[in-house]
Amino acid sequence: MKTSAFPKAHLALLCVLTLVALSARAQEQVKERYIESNWGVAAIDGEFIFPGTSFLIGKRTFFNDAGFVDAQIGLAFPTLATAKVGVGKRWSSGWSLSTGVRVWPLHAYVQTGIPTQRCNRDISKAKLRRLERRGKGASDIKCTEWAFSFELSPYGVLYSTESDNLYDWDGVSALSLGMITIGRRWLF
Repeated sequence: MKTSAFPKAHLALLCVLTLVALSARAQEQVKERYIESNWGVAAIDGEFIFPGTSFLIGKRTFFNDAGFVDAQIGLAFPTLATAKVGVGKRWSSGWSLSTGVRVWPLHAYVQTGIPTQRCNRDISKAKLRRLERRGKGASDIKCTEWAFSFELSPYGVLYSTESDNLYDWDGVSALSLGMITIGRRWLF
């Protein structure tokens, strides 16, 4: 009977993610919470493209002016649930780039965040006066951004090599070779 490499790999991944989370929590940092809605397509088992969607809650914890740890968890179709964690950088323009691991279904990802005009705090004097009449300021404007990701699973990497270990990874990758997503993020 063939044993799966999944339990050891999954345990190692959970240990790394726990260490990242604990080190991020050890210091006082700026935190940015958000909700996100995603749509995308996945290449399934080399046979067809399948659509999917997710609704997530997340948090970016900044460990310096630009660097952050990003964690998300939520509901997804067709996998019912999803979660991911990564590290990234945000530039002064508001653009961000992060990389990390989607824990379920297991994928490595690269994601970019592109702020919308709503994130621009340099607003007109007339708009600022309207906000002030309501007892609000520029910081009360809800910021949004677009998120684009490219993801590749271990199953997808091994699929192209026809490795003997291929089917050790099909379940944890939900038969996905890789996926591309587009999302909208609302920061609060």
